[in-house]
Amino acid sequence: MAGRAGRIGNRAPRAAARLVVAARVLAALLMFAGTLRAAHAATGDELEYPVKAEFIERFTHFIDWPQSAFAGPDAPFILCVIGETPLGPYLDRLAQYRRIKGRAVQLRRVKANADLSQCHLVFIAADERAHLKQILARVEGRPIVTVADSEGFGRAGVLINLNLDAEGRVGFEISSASAKHTALTLNAQLLKLSRLSPGEDGR
Repeated sequence: MAGRAGRIGNRAPRAAARLVVAARVLAALLMFAGTLRAAHAATGDELEYPVKAEFIERFTHFIDWPQSAFAGPDAPFILCVIGETPLGPYLDRLAQYRRIKGRAVQLRRVKANADLSQCHLVFIAADERAHLKQILARVEGRPIVTVADSEGFGRAGVLINLNLDAEGRVGFEISSASAKHTALTLNAQLLKLSRLSPGEDGR
């Protein structure tokens, strides 16, 4: 009994520490959302894309992938990009200098009709609108995060769609339909921070 109590006692500080880390990450995410407003006025659009890339990395702190999504403990986190996007160079830097979920990041540029089963996160560029339904159908039910930054993509079913408001602040919406049916675990804090986007059928 004492041993069991000891194990429970040891778990409590670890759980509290994880909450502190999550809170700090959340605070940083909020800071980026607010900071871009002033920076946007001073420097035009040049900060929009590095901040969006930062958001993408920080989203992963609030999402859990099943262990089965990775080939092994040393397998990389695979970030796939479909289409041409100004985010490209910043995602290259992310892959070069960051780790996601404690794993090296491997960036792959792939075609809309490519096999996406090995991807953990897929960014879909605006120029892939014509192929969007096809792409989403191929990742449906898989532990794959879809991200975009284009009007209407959240409503179409992209899990996380970044946007820029009239005052130059980066924000994001989460597809409520995709969130309900994803094979991923989304932290409630991420849902609270976002604006929910209904599906094309209004759900």
